[in-house]
Amino acid sequence: MSMIDDIKSTRPHRDLVKFAAGTVFVLALTWSQFCVGETYVFSAPPGETAEDGQKDYGPIAEFLTKATGRRFIYRHPNNWLSYMKDMRTDKYDLIFDGPHFVSWRVTRLGHTPLVRVQGTLNFVIVARNNDEVVFNLTDLAGHKVCAHAPPNLATLTMQTQFANPVRQPQIFEVNGFENIFAELLKGNCRGAVIPSALYATFNNGDTKGKTRILHLSKPLPRQAITAGPRLPENIQSVIRAALLSPHGLVATKRLRERFANGEQMVATNQDEYQGFATLLDNLYGFGW
Repeated sequence: MSMIDDIKSTRPHRDLVKFAAGTVFVLALTWSQFCVGETYVFSAPPGETAEDGQKDYGPIAEFLTKATGRRFIYRHPNNWLSYMKDMRTDKYDLIFDGPHFVSWRVTRLGHTPLVRVQGTLNFVIVARNNDEVVFNLTDLAGHKVCAHAPPNLATLTMQTQFANPVRQPQIFEVNGFENIFAELLKGNCRGAVIPSALYATFNNGDTKGKTRILHLSKPLPRQAITAGPRLPENIQSVIRAALLSPHGLVATKRLRERFANGEQMVATNQDEYQGFATLLDNLYGFGW
C-alpha cells in the first residue's frame, strides 16, 4: 500500500474523531447551560462565619443536588440586612430559619414548609426580684431590656406585647442569652427576654430566686426548611423525603447538632406556621 493510500484510509477515522469531539463539546455546552438554568439557592441567617456556614449548609446543598438531579448551591449572606433584603426580593429557593420568617414567606412568597426541627419554643420576660420599679410587664415601657437585636425571635416576641410604639421598652443589645441574663443581674437593664428552657437552667444555684417572670409567651413551632415556588411540587416532595432519609440524616448532621440537639427533623406544612408573620409587622420591609 502506498503512502497516499494509507493517508486516504485513515482520513475517515480522523473525520470521525473530529465529529465525535465536536459532538461531545456541544453536549457539554448544552449540559452546562442546563445546569446554570437549573441552579437553586439555599440559604440561612448569618449566625456564623461564611466558613462555618459552608460547613453547616454546604453538605445539604450537595446532597440535594445528588438526590434531585437539580443543582443546589449554598449562599452565605454577608449580614442580616442583606439576608432580609434577598429574602424579600425572592433570591432564595430553599431557606432554613425561624417561624416568623417561615410564616411570612408562606403568606407573601408562596413558600412551602418541608421539614422542621422537632418541638416548640417559648420565651420568658423576666426582671430582678429586688427591682422596686418593675412589678409587671407594662412597667418595662421606656426602660432598658437586655435582648438580642431584632429580628431575633425572642426580641420580636417581647416587642409584640407593647402595641403602642411610644410605650416600647428600649433594647439594650447583648449577644448570647447567658450574657443577657448576666447583664440583667448586674443591673444594666430592668428586664430580659430569654427562651424558657434556658431560663430554667440560668435560674439555678446561686442565681435562683434573684429574678421573677413577668410574662410567658405562647409556644411557637421551631425552625423549618421552606421551598420557594420555582421548585416544582414533585421536586419539593423529593427534597422532603430525602432530608428525612438515612442519607439526609448524614447531610443535616451539623445543622441538627446545632439547632436540634441532634434529633431527627420531621415533616411539616404551612398550617403549623399560620399567623406568626405578624411578629414582623413592625420590621422595615416586612410589615410596611
